[in-house]
Amino acid sequence: MSAARCGKRTRAGALVFLISAAALTAENTPQDSYRLKVRIDPASENIAVAATVETTRVTAGNVKFTLHETLAIKKLEVNGKAATFTEQAIVASPMVPAAKTVTVTVPESMARGRVRMDIEYEGRLKHFPEWNAAPQGTVSLDDQVNTRMIELAGYSSWYPQFVFGEPIAVEFEVSLPAGWTAICSGRKVEEMTPGDRVITRWSSPQDIDVLVAASPKYRKTSLRESGVSVEIYDTAMPRDFLAREGEQIVQVLKLYEGTMGKTSIPGDTVRHVYSPKQRGQGKAGIARAGLIVTSEGLTLESLKADPNFSLFQPIAHEIAHFWWNFGTEQGDWINEAFAEYFSAVAVQKIASEKDFKDVLNDYENQVRSLPSDAPSIASVAFQPGGSSYVVRYFKGALMLHSFRASLGDQAFFGACREFFIQYHGRPTGTADFRSFWESKLGSRKNLLSLWMDSPGGLPNPGQ
Repeated sequence: MSAARCGKRTRAGALVFLISAAALTAENTPQDSYRLKVRIDPASENIAVAATVETTRVTAGNVKFTLHETLAIKKLEVNGKAATFTEQAIVASPMVPAAKTVTVTVPESMARGRVRMDIEYEGRLKHFPEWNAAPQGTVSLDDQVNTRMIELAGYSSWYPQFVFGEPIAVEFEVSLPAGWTAICSGRKVEEMTPGDRVITRWSSPQDIDVLVAASPKYRKTSLRESGVSVEIYDTAMPRDFLAREGEQIVQVLKLYEGTMGKTSIPGDTVRHVYSPKQRGQGKAGIARAGLIVTSEGLTLESLKADPNFSLFQPIAHEIAHFWWNFGTEQGDWINEAFAEYFSAVAVQKIASEKDFKDVLNDYENQVRSLPSDAPSIASVAFQPGGSSYVVRYFKGALMLHSFRASLGDQAFFGACREFFIQYHGRPTGTADFRSFWESKLGSRKNLLSLWMDSPGGLPNPGQ
């Protein structure tokens, strides 16, 4: 098996990353915007946040959001006036391990159009095992704050959240002790070192999360080629591995831009962070605006077991999310199916046809092994692990491959590009996907329902 495939679950010319035309329209303006000042003290594990949040999500005189259950709200105002609010615990689940619902009363006179909430809160995150460090189904969480590392993302609900996965606009400031390096989603605007602190400011006008990764030991590897800037941060990775990876990132970016057109990468720089956790999410972790975060511990463990181990396809999957990142809630499978299939296409175009066939065979074997009551693509829940994972990633990817086989490469990739341009920058669901691809498949639209609506493993063409 080639190095390009060992990481499974395991046009030449300059690239200029611009926001797509679809993302510039008024209808794609994010419904929620944030201005955050975040002070983190690793020694005490304390997080203190001053947030200004603007939203149109006023229903029946209330605004509801989720927040980590241990974070205490010290101040909450609506349009400059003190507001009343209640808090209610949320039953722990893999996607919401420790959160509460905050319901804010909005006076009728303020409940029209966009409202502004000024919120101050602080506290410590609850301690959980890292993902993949506890039995399946056990509540776990990668987000953590300690003297070794910081990782904060939407999974912990460390900032006020409305609907995870929908586009948000974010301007934020992170304050850490001197000597720490913070890498966040979005574009780095400024860095200052007043006294014994280091303060960085970030801008992310089209994002789905507010992500902070930090360490006092990060090393930086930089690469610029054909107009692409790549920055890789790590604490212990082999240098030759990182050099190889930087070249692969450039190749994948060129392939995707040539196939799907331009996307928005803040600051025209792709940042890959090897977060110094021991376990965490597998493959290449998670992607946000211009940022990929990967478990350094899991990667080093894989390299120890196999010196030829490569993250090529997993990294290609995360890079694909710079394009495919607009399916929300149940429709999140759209993101994962496209990202997974395009990572396989990267294997085909950059590695070899043989490796591509190996990828497809692996997908088929995993889908074939699904239980008969595994959810259909059209009903699969937004949750990690188990049958849902195989359906969202691999069955979805095989469905796209069947479209490609039916339509031919030119029509299929042209339709993918059109789908991206039409829906990028706004929440997209299963009904949107079905409507679009029915129109593209035409008389062959039965292929769509065959894959989307069949429970269990591989669909039976005769059904």
